[in-house]
Amino acid sequence: LVVRTGQLVSFGSAAERDARWPSLATVNTSSEAVAVVPLVARNRCMGCLHIGWPDAIEDFQPDVGLLWALADLCATALDRARLYEGERSARETLELLNQGTRLMISAEDPEQIVRSLVQLAVPRLAPWCAVYVAEEGQLVRVAIEIFSDPALASELRRAAPIPLDADNPLAAVYRTGQSNVLHDIPAQLVGRTYGPDQARKILALAGEHWAALVLPVQAVGQVIGVMSLLSPDWRTPPTDVRYAAEGLAARAGVALRNAQRYREQVDNVRVLTSALLPESVPTLPGLRFAARYVPASGGVCGDWYEADLLDDGSVLVGIGDASGHGLEASATMARVRHAARGLAVAGITPGPMLDHLSRLITAGHGDSIATSIYGLVNPETGDGLWANAGHPPPIVVHPDGRVTCATMPPGPPIGAAAGDHQEMPLQVPKGGRLVLYTDGLFERRGESPAEGIQRLVDRIAATPDVTEEELADAIMAGREDTDDACVLIVGR
Repeated sequence: LVVRTGQLVSFGSAAERDARWPSLATVNTSSEAVAVVPLVARNRCMGCLHIGWPDAIEDFQPDVGLLWALADLCATALDRARLYEGERSARETLELLNQGTRLMISAEDPEQIVRSLVQLAVPRLAPWCAVYVAEEGQLVRVAIEIFSDPALASELRRAAPIPLDADNPLAAVYRTGQSNVLHDIPAQLVGRTYGPDQARKILALAGEHWAALVLPVQAVGQVIGVMSLLSPDWRTPPTDVRYAAEGLAARAGVALRNAQRYREQVDNVRVLTSALLPESVPTLPGLRFAARYVPASGGVCGDWYEADLLDDGSVLVGIGDASGHGLEASATMARVRHAARGLAVAGITPGPMLDHLSRLITAGHGDSIATSIYGLVNPETGDGLWANAGHPPPIVVHPDGRVTCATMPPGPPIGAAAGDHQEMPLQVPKGGRLVLYTDGLFERRGESPAEGIQRLVDRIAATPDVTEEELADAIMAGREDTDDACVLIVGR
């Protein structure tokens, strides 16, 4: 009555109360005399102040001015507390969303961003949060966190996906693009969503009541997944929880879209890599080959190798390293490698070949340089004619197990300066090997190239009696992953 009317109500005894308001006759009270004053702040009634006296008071005349003054003080204090709580909650929500934005800016792995966003939500917004993404007609869990049971969360990450056409609130939100609140999650739904063992664990954890907020996750105007938050503390999510959850879902959408684009780029890079490098090394009666190619990042780099059987029966063998990283270095590598193959097919030997390549790069891209070694090898005798354009010398594994660096005059790098690239004979020894490599296999900060090459020689010497493939793996295992690396082994 007081809250509805905004008027002060008082009575001196329970009998007076019952006479004036018969509907209250059955209500027990510990006070005989009572005064009730509305709490009003900013023209809004927020409740009431109830003051009671244990004994009845005849002709009860409370001090109305004092009661209104007390009520005004209480209303003001309550209003300020609510404002403070609202501001605090708003600040926490904004900080949560700011943290989500910072994650998106700083992290490189988009799927890790999604996992971190879910971790932000738990337990601030709810003790359970999960994100699903649509893949091949199913909703697949990409992240899930459970505050009270991380082991169960880890197990549920591997649970079966949910078909998009399933009778399930998650699938329904994905299909409609509309948010949904489940005020009480039925046990039957848990059983349909998870396997028997997992459902039993979830129901044991949930207790009597859990509610859920399910939101669509969108990117570029399309629904690509859903986010769910589960809590035993509310049947309808508070406004600040819903606002924050919608913000996190929007950020998850951007992150998942970035992940999708990243996977597409990785696929494109794989196609590009297969186009830039040999599909396989040749299989010949006299020679054995093994090659490894490991970019530092991005899937492509400026390192390359070559092992190609020519029409005259000789084998074009080479390795090189274009300056820089990524696609720009790969473009230089592609120009050099394909031009070298064309020159070799035309009968150009390694020295003039490197001269032509240097003029080609200087004329078209004066700021690009590359180091390289090329040779033409007779697969029957192992004899070869080689030339070097500023590249580390080949390592020779002799039949008796000795490992040495070949002495090969280094000409200028391709594109650095015009000049003669001298040719010299170098044989792949019978029962031995030649190891061609790039600087990513030996360079270390603060160390001279000679020290790095000697360390590589020692590593090869410490790996006797292995196949070319096994030696290539051993060489790669000893590299640091901060630079592109490539190795080509020619055995006979």
